[in-house]
Amino acid sequence: MASEYNLYKFNSIYDNTYHDVLKYIIIKCHNVNDANDILQETYLEFWKILNKKELSENNIKSYLIGIAINKIKKHYTLLDRIKTISLFDKNDKDLELIDTIEDKFNIDDLIIKNDNWELVWKYIKNKKNQDIPKVFYLHYKLELSIKEISAILNVKESYVKNLIYRTLNELYATFGKDV
Repeated sequence: MASEYNLYKFNSIYDNTYHDVLKYIIIKCHNVNDANDILQETYLEFWKILNKKELSENNIKSYLIGIAINKIKKHYTLLDRIKTISLFDKNDKDLELIDTIEDKFNIDDLIIKNDNWELVWKYIKNKKNQDIPKVFYLHYKLELSIKEISAILNVKESYVKNLIYRTLNELYATFGKDV
């Protein structure tokens, strides 16, 4: 009887928190390919805790985020963290090179058709720069603005625009204008 109740409670919490926890994990993980594993580990840990003790439903999302933080920390070693240091050096005016490049395109006008999302997603999630799949997921799937993404990822808007612009050009060259 208690396990049926716990299963019902778990499913309810899972349905209510899934998108927010996934969004957090995608933002914080170093490699988007690891997000599903970390998400699964997070909810598995939560299931184990739920079966051991009674949890208050207040701040349950924060509790899950706390579990996710621990799973992300465990998942990455110090060497992996060092690999993610930005390669964008600053010039003598303390500006990143990427901020000095002018863009003449309105990124919001460029749209990826939903039919092709799986094909595109499979391609971009294996990019070396893992900011690319994060930005694409946040912009095209969660429909966050460039300004919101730059705030979430703690990067400059021009960096986000540049990632989208360059990757879209690469996608056009790879898959054609239909995508």
